[in-house]
Amino acid sequence: MPLSFLFRRVSLKARLILSYLVILGIGGLATSVVGSWMVSSTIRTQVRQSVDRDLASARVVYDDHLEQLRQAVQLTASGILRRDFSPEDCPSLLPGLASVRRESGFDFLSITDRQGRVICRVTQPSQVGDDVSSIAVVRAGLSGQVAASTEIFSAEMLSREDPGLADRAYVRVVPTPHARPIPAREQTSGMVQVAAAPLRSSNGPIMGVLYGGVLLNHNHAIVDRVWEMLYRGTRFDGQDVGSTAIFQDDLCISSNVVNGSTERAVGTRAASDVYDTVVGRGATWRAPAWVVRDWYLSNYEPIRDYQGRIIGMLYVGVLEKAYTSVRDRLILTFFGIATLGFILIIGITYYMIHSITQPIARMVSATHSISAGHFGQEIEVDSQDEIGLLATSFNAMLRSLRQMRAALEEWGRTLEEKVKQRTTELMVMQRQFEESERLASIGMLAAGVAHEINNPLGGILALTALTLEDLPKDHPDRGNLEEVIKQTERCRDIVKGLLHFSRQSQVNTEVADVNRILDDTLSMIAKQSLFFNIDVIKELDPQLPPVKADRSQLQQVFLNILMNAVQAMDEKGTLTMATRRSSTGDHIEVLISDTGSGIPQEQLHRIFDPFFTTKGSKQGSGLGLAIVYGIIKKHGGDISVQSQVGKGSTFTIRMPVSERQAEARA
Repeated sequence: MPLSFLFRRVSLKARLILSYLVILGIGGLATSVVGSWMVSSTIRTQVRQSVDRDLASARVVYDDHLEQLRQAVQLTASGILRRDFSPEDCPSLLPGLASVRRESGFDFLSITDRQGRVICRVTQPSQVGDDVSSIAVVRAGLSGQVAASTEIFSAEMLSREDPGLADRAYVRVVPTPHARPIPAREQTSGMVQVAAAPLRSSNGPIMGVLYGGVLLNHNHAIVDRVWEMLYRGTRFDGQDVGSTAIFQDDLCISSNVVNGSTERAVGTRAASDVYDTVVGRGATWRAPAWVVRDWYLSNYEPIRDYQGRIIGMLYVGVLEKAYTSVRDRLILTFFGIATLGFILIIGITYYMIHSITQPIARMVSATHSISAGHFGQEIEVDSQDEIGLLATSFNAMLRSLRQMRAALEEWGRTLEEKVKQRTTELMVMQRQFEESERLASIGMLAAGVAHEINNPLGGILALTALTLEDLPKDHPDRGNLEEVIKQTERCRDIVKGLLHFSRQSQVNTEVADVNRILDDTLSMIAKQSLFFNIDVIKELDPQLPPVKADRSQLQQVFLNILMNAVQAMDEKGTLTMATRRSSTGDHIEVLISDTGSGIPQEQLHRIFDPFFTTKGSKQGSGLGLAIVYGIIKKHGGDISVQSQVGKGSTFTIRMPVSERQAEARA
């Protein structure tokens, strides 16, 4: 059986409720889905922006630490310069260098000769003579530059500087999910922040280089400083929300992430796709990544050595489940509120539709009684709307039917001699009775049509008004309902304007002085508050010939253009009115200029179109200039506009001079 047939067989009230529920359900579902997506997208964007800022802060801390090493080396080297340094002075410099090492936090501090061989080492004074010119910053120092960068030191290089550094650099590789497969199970080299500065003799030549560095392996000073600055005290489900780490290649050598117990996750490795993006391609990773045992919204960026090679990564991240928990709570709250609103609207809808359809149901019941020959049942009228008026007419019809039936019974008891006359009257009354029955059927049809067309609209408007009355003033949906009412009023104004635009009115032409009409129009509106801050400049041609026109319609044209100009200037600026003859002499020209915001070039060809406006929905319907255009064209003239955004607009009206003036000129 077709669905439409089944739909027609159910009651009118059920159809209305079902139809409204379908519309409301589709709209509510669409709103909920879109709202949930917007909430999720907004929160994710905010978290992503926060992680980006965190990475920038971590990079500042990292670079600041490197800059401090560079400044300490440069300052120490300049002090040695003043003592006329030579290799024999090394023993006397060791106490001072040891003090600098302790105060500046260097893990090692050494001096080379001009060939790059170590001649003085604070941490191991006896370990000298090795060539360190392979270190890029040392080479830069030998060339006279002060340099600092992150470099990879082998275990042998670290042992020469300090045996303890080689032990500290050792990292056991921990198997990590999502990491790229490698055969190595340990790493002995270390990542070092190292700085170098040239040592000069008193007469200027470079005598050697002072260099020093800090081993980052198992050194958590930088990551702890970043964590303290960005994430301290922020936890979720017993975990720190934020994390930061330093990687040598893809191996974590310094981190505040805890691996299982209370141990830091040193030795874990970055995911393979992170490694390919950051180390492989030199790009910044800005996406979720698996970190030790959880997913984090992560940022990784490359760490480069002095020669620009990527040797590691700097990482910051925020626990993804902390973000998803907030997102899910907001979405559930959103759906909960939407569900409660849906239930409330269903209840209100049922009540309203029941109150609307109940009188119709009583009329249907009354028609069944009439069909059975019972005319005593009338419908209670408790409203003054269309259904109430229909019920009143229905009751009047019933009373008429009762009266006619009583008259028929009375006529049946009349005398036999009046049978013929009464028969004729009965025939007439029978026709009236049939007409009444036809009117009753038409009344039922009219009730159905009125209900099908007017009542749904009335129900929607009434429901909107009732919903608006029940909503608190701070409810987020209140603005939407008020906008519905406001846009309805705007539709009314647009229809009025359209009727005015399409109305064919007769033009009462006469010989008119355009200068006089301009002055009169301006005097009508110049005293309004809109013109208080407007400077009006008039450049009217005193010899301007008259035109043949309808004075009132020309005033309407000038009034529309002047008011548009004032609104375009936000009630502050300069308004210029000028008149002149055309170059051919058979037309006059009226120019009205303003210093307002101007009209974009792509919109100039549309400004005379009906309903097109640049003012916004609250300031106009877009019919004013269309009316102006119609009036000017009706007078045989033309209107054009020139405009520049930010500088203003000029409207030019051309109208033919009166025939007498044209003949005189000829």
